[in-house]
Amino acid sequence: MQRPNPSDAVPVPSIPSCDRGPIPTPVTWQPGPSQPELPERMVHLWRCCLTRSLSAADQAIVAADCDRAQAYGTQRRQQFLRGRWWLRQLLSLYLPEKPADFCFQLSPTGKPELPHTDLCFNLSHSGSTLLIAIARQPVGVDVEQPRSRSWLALARRYFPTAEQEAMQQSADCDRWGLASWVCKEAWIKAQGRTLANSLRHLACSWTATGQPCLQGLGSENSSIRLLQVDPQGQQWAAIASPDELDYQMWSASIILRNH
Repeated sequence: MQRPNPSDAVPVPSIPSCDRGPIPTPVTWQPGPSQPELPERMVHLWRCCLTRSLSAADQAIVAADCDRAQAYGTQRRQQFLRGRWWLRQLLSLYLPEKPADFCFQLSPTGKPELPHTDLCFNLSHSGSTLLIAIARQPVGVDVEQPRSRSWLALARRYFPTAEQEAMQQSADCDRWGLASWVCKEAWIKAQGRTLANSLRHLACSWTATGQPCLQGLGSENSSIRLLQVDPQGQQWAAIASPDELDYQMWSASIILRNH
């Protein structure tokens, strides 16, 4: 495990217990364009489906990523390779290279990067849903679905004490815990940090409109959006960047139409 950065050991401010609680913004996924324009202060969030099987041609496209996937179990390996197939397809909408030509490298924390381009990206999956964020600045995304576990028990292990206390006074601990987790993980991924070294030093509270406010680790000026991925509210997601950016959210159906 990576040693904690001394700058991570920052006291987290107290969290007010009277906040309204999380209210995710419902997303309507419009079909994305075949040639997306990506301004400097824009994030494109794409929704993809992981149930698509990889053909022999698809397998050839992700062949360069197979070595990393060998350490995974069968199901996780298939999810990883399908995610990389979608990532390569989407990046080819922005760059002149073909999907098979991209050569990824890993940051010190294991985050995939594409050298020699200003594009930044991040991906997350839950069940059959894959979200991929693409921007020209660091960006992070996380998607989760409600679990049978107690989010308060998880908070006792990973969240600051002040946030645990605020959660216990809220109307719905599990709702708070789920929303807080996705917001924190999205921001941590945008920063290229590791979860283990960061969660204890980040606290999440909620504005009067139910949107997240992070405190700790220099996150106070970050831009965080809490999203309801599907109409039934079965999946929540968060997208994060260091600065205030605009967002466009699209379905990746354009890729399937081309295959």
